[in-house]
Amino acid sequence: MTITELYQQLANKDFQDHLTGNLFFPAYMYVYDPAKEYEVEREILNIKDRLFRPTNHLQVMVMDIFQEFLEFLKSEQFGKATKYDYFLQQETQQPERVEKSLKQIANDDRFFKWLDQKIKEHFEQAGTAEVAYVFVKGFGASYPYLRASKFMNNFEKYISGYKLILFYPGKVKDYYHLFGLLNDENLYRAIKLINQ
Repeated sequence: MTITELYQQLANKDFQDHLTGNLFFPAYMYVYDPAKEYEVEREILNIKDRLFRPTNHLQVMVMDIFQEFLEFLKSEQFGKATKYDYFLQQETQQPERVEKSLKQIANDDRFFKWLDQKIKEHFEQAGTAEVAYVFVKGFGASYPYLRASKFMNNFEKYISGYKLILFYPGKVKDYYHLFGLLNDENLYRAIKLINQ
């Protein structure tokens, strides 16, 4: 299905209520062709702007999971430097060790608590606008440090008061396939949205 149909679903007043739909886990996934990455990037921002118009007045938060991970690393001290700076210095000398450490940090609950805090702060700043959705993108860039399946497993306990829409560049057969090539664990908790 098209991104236009995604917008129509998200603009639906009944769907906007975080208590409707999948009551036990309000997380949804929009799977798209990785070749359309730049088009989907533009449309995500377009959808956000259109939902905020006076007729809808919805405050949508867009999170690029890879950029958020980099920001988290920059916020964490490691001796006299940040973790970001430290890993940047060590990347050429010890690439395997750096990759292993980054995977551990990306899947650590401190990162997910940090994301949850950012979402809560966004809610507080939304003013009179209703916050219905948090869009999460950037899983192509975050590979191999953070897989979409691990994100969903670790973040599900934090999702409350909104619907999470995860944008996934890949295909779905028996399992999710990042870029249509790399097997991901099955994201059984997220409901495929629109493009079934």
